[in-house]
This record gives sequence, C-alpha cells and structure tokens, in this order.
Amino acid sequence: MRTWFRLVAGVTFALATAAGALAGNGNSPQAFRVLDKHNKLVGYSLSDNLVARQINGVWVTFYAQPASGIFDARAIYVYYTTTDCSGPRYVTHYSNFSEGTRVGPTLYYPTDAQVLTPRSTRVLSANGEEGLCSQTPEVAGVFGVAATVDIDSFALEPPFKATQ
Repeated sequence: MRTWFRLVAGVTFALATAAGALAGNGNSPQAFRVLDKHNKLVGYSLSDNLVARQINGVWVTFYAQPASGIFDARAIYVYYTTTDCSGPRYVTHYSNFSEGTRVGPTLYYPTDAQVLTPRSTRVLSANGEEGLCSQTPEVAGVFGVAATVDIDSFALEPPFKATQ
C-alpha cells in the first residue's frame, strides 16, 4: 500500500511540476522564439528543429537548421482528385498544425484538412520542374488544399537561434 501511495504521489508531483514548467508565469506556456541573425522572428520552437509560424492566418510548421535556415526538401508530392493531375493541388495534412515543406524558394502547406481519395500525383522539384502525372492507388487520406509562400518574403538570414 505504501509503495502504491508513493507511486501515485510521485506521478502527481511529476505532473504538477511539468504543468508548472509549461505554465511559466502561470498564464501561458514558455515557448522558445527562434530568431534570425538580425533578431527577426522565424517562429516558435516546437522541438529541436521544428518551428511554427503563422502564415496568412494559418499556423504552419517547418524544419529549420541553425546554420542554413529553413530546410529545403528539394521536392514534394502534390495530389489531385482527378486522374490527369488537373484541378486543385493537395498536400498531406496529418497534424494539428499545417505541415510546411520548402521546395527551393517556395514553402508549400495545406490550408485546410479533409479526407480525400486522390486519383493522381506528381512531384514538384526545386528547379521548377513538374514530374509526370501518375495514377495513385485508391486510398483515402487527410489532405489540404496546397497554398504557397515565397521564402524570400520572410527576409530571414541565418544563423537561427532559440531564445526565451
């Protein structure tokens, strides 16, 4: 019985301590801000290299590296509900934030979340090339309409650093 009591007390203390650490001043979580070379806001740190930033009213996450800036994936799959890659482009959307993917100078991110069954896909490359249109297996997933923003419009300059 004592062991069980100590376990419950320990877990309760750990949870209270964690909640207090997150609350910081008691009103809001302590978030690390990620700043560029000139102390311009890149976004808010969610993990070692995942940053969240509000873009056109949508909270978008993307990977950032201290020395080189926003990570460039160099390619992204976009999906279509048509068989010929026509119509609106969609990108995957599986988290509470919109997952951004940088491809060259462009950051792609979903603006909404909906269950769709894409019928075709293609790869967009950093050099502007669009790959061949390919049929997809009929498997439903969560996607959002693909929005884009030019990374240069942020006017950020590495190195990036985290600060409170």
